[in-house]
Amino acid sequence: MEDKNKEPIIVTRNLTKIYRTSKTRLKALSSVDIDVMPGEFVAIVGTSGSGKSTLLSLLAGLEPPSAGRIAIKGRGIHRMSENQLVDFRLKHTGFVFQSFNLFEVLTAQENAAYPLMAQGVKREERMERANELLTQLGLGGHLDHKPGELSGGQQQRVSIARAIITDPDIVFADEPTGNLDSDTADQIIRILKDISDRKNTTVLMVTHDMERAAYADRVIYIEDGRIVDLEEGKK
Repeated sequence: MEDKNKEPIIVTRNLTKIYRTSKTRLKALSSVDIDVMPGEFVAIVGTSGSGKSTLLSLLAGLEPPSAGRIAIKGRGIHRMSENQLVDFRLKHTGFVFQSFNLFEVLTAQENAAYPLMAQGVKREERMERANELLTQLGLGGHLDHKPGELSGGQQQRVSIARAIITDPDIVFADEPTGNLDSDTADQIIRILKDISDRKNTTVLMVTHDMERAAYADRVIYIEDGRIVDLEEGKK
């Protein structure tokens, strides 16, 4: 998938994360170097505690590295202030969580539209865009339903709609199929794959599920905080 004429959208060099307490020092990531191309669908795979979710959190700017650098679209996010990071994430990234993280008091439509409200888009426009996107994801009949009235798969599709409604350059997905049955998990992976292929959106997905990881263009294996293998996806 890589085009030599393109610059990577994500670059990390010597990326390291150390968690310290008064008694312990845990190196969660150690000298990780990654280049991700625009529009690439990358799966980050490893066992529990391998460092894969830590890597995703650092790439998404949700926590700072202990050492090394992270460049996204040529900008060093490891140097940004919290306010700069919030603004950068709002403009350039979306996030899909394993536990959906929807607002229980909001409808599916309002949840999907929420990032547009944060961007200052007027209510009529943002609700119209949320309606269109949720309908594309098969939820046209559930716009007024709150999360508690939706199945897990439906909630995850609302979460995906929320992540992509701003047309971000990058979608980060942390175990997006972890709480779903097999058939629903396949549907969610195909949606993410379609977003990457059709909209040229870069997708980084953390998973422990090798069957779903095979849908990615490239699979990165992490063990004990280090990249131990890279391979092409198989589907």
